[in-house]
Amino acid sequence: MHTFGFPCKIDEIVEIANKYNIPVIEDAAESPGSYYKGKHTGTFGLAGILSFNGNKTITTGGGGMIITDNEKLAKKAKHITTTAKIPHKWEYIHDEVGYNYRMTNVTAAIGVAQMENLDKILENKRQTAEKYNEFFQSNQSNIQPIIEFVKEPSNSFSNYWLNCIRFEIRQERDKFLEETNSNGVMTRPIWRLMNKLEMYKDCQKGNLDNSEWLEDRIVNIPSGYRKL
Repeated sequence: MHTFGFPCKIDEIVEIANKYNIPVIEDAAESPGSYYKGKHTGTFGLAGILSFNGNKTITTGGGGMIITDNEKLAKKAKHITTTAKIPHKWEYIHDEVGYNYRMTNVTAAIGVAQMENLDKILENKRQTAEKYNEFFQSNQSNIQPIIEFVKEPSNSFSNYWLNCIRFEIRQERDKFLEETNSNGVMTRPIWRLMNKLEMYKDCQKGNLDNSEWLEDRIVNIPSGYRKL
């Protein structure tokens, strides 16, 4: 998963997965327009997905896109997302369990129109990120506690879907969340880890030290388009 639009080291993940013959389905829901080592996220594994949910960089209000260069998989995906109906002039015959996951023409048109402006949207969001970066760097000596603006990793080009800041300890994070939201500024912690949710608390899990460290320190700050 390319969290918040920041590309992960997907090439290393694919290399390890290939070693054990594990197909990689790449979660690029948050990263339309993001690149890693010059290649678009979502195109490294067997398949990738983009999200067009209402809060994403490109939105149709819901739905998304499957990306693959595997012709067999592409045909299978199209078949089961169009109710698994066998083409026929008049018969309605379905050869397996299918789903009506097609986008309507109207929502697709909205998505296409936004795609035509993707470069402008990305530039706008990257300018917003740079403004944040300049602010936190120039005011670092005056800001207590220390707040670090999270920038795109090396070898990557991020769409900066959600801008992030990092605190040194959870107490600082919680104080910031309280003060900003009390003053009408919508800031949010990153999502609670799934193993901490009631319905998944007894599920098997591995070592989550890194995830728990980030959960205690990261805050998302307003990341919409700016009027230029």
